[in-house]
Amino acid sequence: MTWLRGVQRSAVLLGVAVVVLVQFALTVVMMGPGVLLGLVFLIPPPIQHGRRLTNRWRAMFAAWTGRAVPEPYQPPPAPPQPDADGLYRHDTTLYKSPRFPAFFHRLDWVMKDPATKRDLTWQLWFPVVVLALVPVGLVVAPWTVRLVASWSAWMLAPMDPARAARRQRRGERTQRVLLDWGRAALLLCCAPLEVLLLAFSMACFSLGFGLGLVFLIPLAVMHYRWLADLRRHAAGWAGARIERPYTPELVPQRRPDGLLQVRNTLYKTEAWATFNARWLWTWHDVASWRDLVWLAADPVVTVALLGPPVAAAVYGAFGLVLPWVWTTAFGADWSAWYGAAAGNRTAGLVLGVALVAAGLLLARSQLIAHAWWTSLLLRPTREAALRLRVEQLTRSRADAVDAQAAEVRRIERDLHDGAQARLIAVGLTLGAIERLMDTDPAAARKLVAQTKETAEAALRELRDLVRGIHPPVLSERGLADAIRALALDLDDVTADVTVTGRLAGRPPAPVESAAYFAVSELIANATRHGGAGKVTIDLRHENGLLRVTVYDDGRGGADPSRGTGLRGIERRLGTFDGTLTLSSPPGGPTVATLELPCVLSSPKTSTS
Repeated sequence: MTWLRGVQRSAVLLGVAVVVLVQFALTVVMMGPGVLLGLVFLIPPPIQHGRRLTNRWRAMFAAWTGRAVPEPYQPPPAPPQPDADGLYRHDTTLYKSPRFPAFFHRLDWVMKDPATKRDLTWQLWFPVVVLALVPVGLVVAPWTVRLVASWSAWMLAPMDPARAARRQRRGERTQRVLLDWGRAALLLCCAPLEVLLLAFSMACFSLGFGLGLVFLIPLAVMHYRWLADLRRHAAGWAGARIERPYTPELVPQRRPDGLLQVRNTLYKTEAWATFNARWLWTWHDVASWRDLVWLAADPVVTVALLGPPVAAAVYGAFGLVLPWVWTTAFGADWSAWYGAAAGNRTAGLVLGVALVAAGLLLARSQLIAHAWWTSLLLRPTREAALRLRVEQLTRSRADAVDAQAAEVRRIERDLHDGAQARLIAVGLTLGAIERLMDTDPAAARKLVAQTKETAEAALRELRDLVRGIHPPVLSERGLADAIRALALDLDDVTADVTVTGRLAGRPPAPVESAAYFAVSELIANATRHGGAGKVTIDLRHENGLLRVTVYDDGRGGADPSRGTGLRGIERRLGTFDGTLTLSSPPGGPTVATLELPCVLSSPKTSTS
């Protein structure tokens, strides 16, 4: 009887798998135009319909497994409320009708709920699991049904925070492994392009020196610089940072007599002067010839380093695993050798899975080795690095001077418009009090009270001004406690701010100040521009670097080129050779990492 009930439930699972597959396909079809074409009104209906169906299957699996499977969804948003002007707000836009704000609130509720992602993941894999297990497990139908139901109940149940954190870490590791392999494959695909560019350079050299077409020679050593720049950027995938090593472009200078001067040579026409300036610039730049050596050797090195992991994963997946799946699922008649190892398809399956795993896991180490090879030829020479360092220090010094001048002007303006005006009012009122003391004591007492209030307001403004220049808590308690105090000031007002991490000592005072105001600006951006409800700040000091990571769950899309104070943060950190690394995809989250080289001193005072 138990076995018969298992067979019946197996048939039910097959029917549910078909319904789930249709629902998933409908969701993908409707979300495609919604995401790619901006037709966002198509996104919520299939997801909400899928939730209703999933709730039915959730109840069924709960009955089969004998355990409750509660709904994991977040509560729906409250209806939008009008402001004092009768308008309805969504983010930074005001509407006359609540229709659009209600729709966008519902869209955010559906898309930002982690349960939506889990539902879609289950809808994707449930038909695969059912088709793989149920037909094979009809002989042991109760065990198969129980396994599928337990897995589905686990997938559709709410996740506790610890489980969610573990799952997120596993997902991040998986994404990182797949991303590393994809990057290795992309770099491998660039090798044929490099061969073509090298052939073009050799042809330009041949025509330039052989037939006298000298205008082709600068082109021969410059036309692939865009690819070299891309490879310098790609080295950052493995944690390497390679600066552009090229010298500044040589520009003809106009003399008072009307001639153009390029180094020690004079020209009458601008065309010849420009050509020779470009010729000398490219020909005498050591980086041009290092690029050419790299272009000649890189295809061989790239194939040797990145070819094995890419080839292993591709051959394992398409040469061994896919034939086994196709043969098992559809009974296709392949040749005896294809998809088999030593004539055995099962051994071929095991070998294919091992090759895919090895290819994916080896991609990271090979990317690191490839980044080292790239930096060997494409990084600046010692002279070029010194020149770049001088240029960076010149820019940072100019930025520091400009920032200091702007800060002085701000302090002067705040004093003039605030505390100074109040103190002048106090002085005038004291003169009036002196005249009224004998003739009208009651009026004098009122003026004394007003003077007291004015003096207190001036004192508050002076304290705020001092706090904006250098907060006292930063001098007394250090960076970590100053940021915690800043978080307490903002908590329950704009966002939930959490500070984690500890510092074993105190950074230098200028570095502390730069980091404090940079974090303050990032928090303001997250709450004012990003609409963040939660901000997490992590403090670390590792390997001579003060690292501050600011995470927020806002809308994302932050871009230093569009302002929002990020350029100012970069200039502030650049004074101390610090960097700002920003990851802010549209829709969020935003992760900003500040890094400042410094040495910690012993702590003066710190809370626990």
